Amino acid sequence: MKSNSRLLIIKNQIRQFTVPVIIFLLFWILGIVLLFIFEENKNFWNILLVSICVNSNESNRIFVNIYQFLWPLLFELLILGFIISLLQEVYGYNPIMRARKLASGRKNHTIVLGYNHLGERIVEYLRENKHPYSVVEIDLQKVDDLISLGQPVVVGDYTDLEIMKYSGVKRCKEVICVTRDLRRALIAAERVRELNPTCSLYMRVFNEHFRKYLTSEPWNAFTFSLSKWAMDSVKEWSVDIKENDEVIVLGNDTIVTRIVDYFGDILKAKVYLLDPEIDSEVYNDFPNVYPFQEKIQFVENLEERCDMNKISQIYICWNTEDLFSDAIILTVAIRTQYPHIQVFVRMFDEELADIAKTIDATTFSTSAYAFSMLQKEVKKNSGIYPISLEKK
Repeated sequence: MKSNSRLLIIKNQIRQFTVPVIIFLLFWILGIVLLFIFEENKNFWNILLVSICVNSNESNRIFVNIYQFLWPLLFELLILGFIISLLQEVYGYNPIMRARKLASGRKNHTIVLGYNHLGERIVEYLRENKHPYSVVEIDLQKVDDLISLGQPVVVGDYTDLEIMKYSGVKRCKEVICVTRDLRRALIAAERVRELNPTCSLYMRVFNEHFRKYLTSEPWNAFTFSLSKWAMDSVKEWSVDIKENDEVIVLGNDTIVTRIVDYFGDILKAKVYLLDPEIDSEVYNDFPNVYPFQEKIQFVENLEERCDMNKISQIYICWNTEDLFSDAIILTVAIRTQYPHIQVFVRMFDEELADIAKTIDATTFSTSAYAFSMLQKEVKKNSGIYPISLEKK
């Protein structure tokens, strides 16, 4: 295993030195061409030996001296740079490489592809219960804390076969892909099966068509959708919503799409959808949906678009933590001015959910609920299989 890991490191270093090697070769070729022009003895072998500083020639001495001074200097710098860089990668202290080595040495472990909110919950559970794992994430900032703590992390794109090899896919027992990017998820599934045809594969996929596709051969994956699971709670909250009742939805992601479809198409309620990133044309065929491409910060913004006295429920589904303070301020204003409206706020941290409850808002977390649901679906040998069930 160590020899394979070091071979991958060498291959990676060679890739990094591609440009310097090309520059050196171009300098060498140019030197050979000029030597053919300036040298009196145009014998090929003589020119070649002069170009690599083995032979010397009295004619055009200035040019030859300059060339034979630069060529070995560049050659030595290239070789020395490669050797030092390689030694640094293999033996030097590099927290990123150390984290990669830890990941590549894992076996019978859980691999988490992506480190978003769901990925964090999975890793937290694995760490708390001392289950072997590795993480693959392309954004260094997201996993910087894990790397600082000496955890097994591979910084790179899991659509790259070499990166996947570093994560120990060949010896893992399961892979959990939590990315929202369908293209990268499909490529990741292909990479996993190329290296390990038998491990358990859990794929987060919103599109129903691709969910069915990934459950078939050769992928044999279990597919899941966070937004689909989250809709279980939304359906419970909306039992009293009738046709032509009015609701407001703020946000623009998969859970928003499902909420809007459910209220507007199935319940026939009037839905006011507001977010600066929505595509209004998508809802042209939905007569009960009123999309507005704008940012909402204050109750006044909502009052400009609808009669707040007719609104039954508001779903604040913003999907970034940065908007938490805006969600709290907006919720307080709504509950103060329109106490009849039920407010549902999407949260990512349980600690923040406690704050929202103090202002009489119902909170929900797509990642927290999805993790608990995923635990019910994984195999018994899974790293995230509930400890409470293991003891039984």
